[in-house]
Amino acid sequence: MDDFERGRNPSKRTEHSSIVRSLSRSSWIMEDVFSGSMQSRRSGAGDEDEEALKWAAIQRLPTYDRLRTSIMQSFVDHEIVGNKVEHRQVDVTKLDMNERQKFIDMLFKVAEEDNEKFLKKLRNRIDKVGITLPTVEVRYQQLTIEANCYTGSRALPSLPNVARNIAESALDMLGITLAKTTNLTILNEVSGIIKPSRMTLLLGPPSSGKTTLLLALAGKLDQSLRVKGEVTYNGYRLNEFVPKKTSAYISQNDVHVGEMTVKETFDFSTRCQGVGTRYDLLSELARREKDAGIFPEADVDLFMKATAMEGVESSLITDYTLK
Repeated sequence: MDDFERGRNPSKRTEHSSIVRSLSRSSWIMEDVFSGSMQSRRSGAGDEDEEALKWAAIQRLPTYDRLRTSIMQSFVDHEIVGNKVEHRQVDVTKLDMNERQKFIDMLFKVAEEDNEKFLKKLRNRIDKVGITLPTVEVRYQQLTIEANCYTGSRALPSLPNVARNIAESALDMLGITLAKTTNLTILNEVSGIIKPSRMTLLLGPPSSGKTTLLLALAGKLDQSLRVKGEVTYNGYRLNEFVPKKTSAYISQNDVHVGEMTVKETFDFSTRCQGVGTRYDLLSELARREKDAGIFPEADVDLFMKATAMEGVESSLITDYTLK
C-alpha cells in the first residue's frame, strides 16, 4: 500500500506543476489584454487631445485662412495599437485627386446609408449654432397660358412652312396678317402652392401642360405665349428678382459637350454655377462656433469648406456626386 501511494505521488506533483504553469500563463495573457486595452485607451485620449489642439490652432487663424483650413483624418498602421487615427491640417483648396477620392471613400463606404447619416450631421452642425436656412415658397394664382397655333398642314415643321412663317412674321410687323391661326389654351386658371423643404411630384397625362407649368414657375416661358395670372417666390413676382438664381429647369433632352467626360462635365457645371451662398453660410457658421467654443466634426468641416471655395479646378462636389 505504501509502495502504491509512493507511486502516485509523482503524478500528483506533475498535475500540480501543470496547473501552476497554466495559471501563470493565463495571468500573463490577462496582463497582456489589460495592458493592450489601457494602451488603446491612452492612444484614443491622445488622439482627442491632438485633434483639440489642432482645432484650437485653426480657431486662432485669421478669418480668410480659417475658412480654407481644416483637418483631414486618416488611419496609419501602428506597431502597438494597430490602426491609429492621424489628424493632418490641410488647405481645402489644395486637395489633390487622390486625397479627395480617399476622403469620399472613407466617408461614404455604403453610399445609400452613409449619405443619409452625413446629411443629418450637416444639419445638426447648422442647428447647433441656431442658424436657420433660407426657404422658398412658390405660389401661382389664376395662371392662364395661351398660344396661337397654325392649323392643318401649316402646323407641320417643314422648310416651306418655316420660310412662310418668317415672311408672315415680317408682314405682321407691318400690320398685315395673312396666316390663319387658332387660339390654344394650355393652362386655364390653375392655382397652387409649392411648400419649402418638401418634394413635390407633378403627374398628368401627355400634353396636359406639365412642362409649360414648370417653365412658367422657372420664368423660362417662350415670349410668344400669352400669360395671365401671377407667380411669386416668397411674395416677390418674377419681374422683381432674377428667377434663374433661385430655380432651375432641367429638360428631358441632354445638352452637353460630347468630347468631355462625365467628371469634366460635372466640374464645368460646378464652376459655372458657383458656390452661391455657401461661403456666406460658412463664414457665419465659423463665427458662431468660435464664439461658442464649439469644435466641429472633421469630416463635416472639411466637406463644407471644400465645397464653398471658388476657383478650384475640380470640386469635391463632383466626387460626391459621382459616388
